Amino acid sequence: MRNWHQLAGGLICLFSSAIIAEGTESLDGVIEPFMTVELSSRIDGILEAVSVDVGDSIDRNQIVAKLESEVEQAALEYARAKASINSDVRLQEVSLAYGRRQLNRVKELHEKNLSSFQDFDKVETETRLTRYKLAQAKENKFLAELDLKQAEALYNRHTIRSPVSGIVVERYLNPGESVEERPIVKIAQINPLRIEVVAPVSMLGKVKTGQLAMIRPELPVGGNHQAVVKIVDPILDAASGTFRIRLEIPNDDYSLTSGLRCQVRFLDRMVEIQPKPAVVASADKVAEVKPSTEVVDTPDTTAADSASVESRADGGDRKAAQKERYLVVTQDSLLPLKKALRKAETLKQKGVEDTWVIAKGSLKGHISLGYFKNRRVADNYQKRLADLGIETRIVAQ
Repeated sequence: MRNWHQLAGGLICLFSSAIIAEGTESLDGVIEPFMTVELSSRIDGILEAVSVDVGDSIDRNQIVAKLESEVEQAALEYARAKASINSDVRLQEVSLAYGRRQLNRVKELHEKNLSSFQDFDKVETETRLTRYKLAQAKENKFLAELDLKQAEALYNRHTIRSPVSGIVVERYLNPGESVEERPIVKIAQINPLRIEVVAPVSMLGKVKTGQLAMIRPELPVGGNHQAVVKIVDPILDAASGTFRIRLEIPNDDYSLTSGLRCQVRFLDRMVEIQPKPAVVASADKVAEVKPSTEVVDTPDTTAADSASVESRADGGDRKAAQKERYLVVTQDSLLPLKKALRKAETLKQKGVEDTWVIAKGSLKGHISLGYFKNRRVADNYQKRLADLGIETRIVAQ
């Protein structure tokens, strides 16, 4: 970090009056890059390529260099191929569908006393095991996808990108050299630029953060440019009787050059802060529902979810907008809870996993088969249930 006490001592001679355009006293300053970054790698390795050189203009997230990564690339390809395999899941889905059909046939024979309970129990157990195998196959696929993300992250660490937009001012390493925590390139961000000024104690309290200033760089750039005060150092240097001021100046067209001296004249105007746009806050929370067959309670009357809040610029009025949710329930009339639970088990055997028996409220005795925020999704799910021979209706809440 720069020793400002030494800088103040070296620049104290610059406080001689410097008269510019309107005859107002000004201070001398130095235009510097907004930020200087010595870019290095997060891991050790051998450089495969460095794609930039001194003087090149680069953008944020642009690739600057790459490390050798043959092993990581092979691991990434293996993980991607493993994550794309879906045959085990499909195999178990087909097996489960066959098991459910077989179970329905054996159940009908058992109810007519044409099959033994042992046969029925065997088929039911096999179907349940197949369901668990399907769940295991889906879990393995999920783990394979996580392995893919990890392999991608490891591979991406071998690609070094620039964290800022700027100019390459130094290149330290070349392809074939080892990184070993050494910087690869040095990047200077020159949009915006910073201006460092050492002001006398007599100006303390006269310059504030957000104040505008007129900047005149030395030739050959010249001209007048507007800057904004960003930092006013509250700590004085007792030896020189000075304090530090930092300004920021935009450099979109790169017309200004870092390293130039300039004259700074502070204006009596503050930067105009644009009002922030109105923020629309919403409260749209839906409770998480886990698939199972359970008894749940519902209120006696249907209730709307929390209303979204809208902020209006003219009067700040707020309006509550109700949002409906859609519950897919069985078409049957009210059922005793025990009978409803038995029917829910029957629906699970047909492949409907998300079954809830409603034990309270206006829908008591019905079986909930799904809770949706979108009516179109609810309608599509109702059609799928109809294909399975399950009659349902949709209740808006």
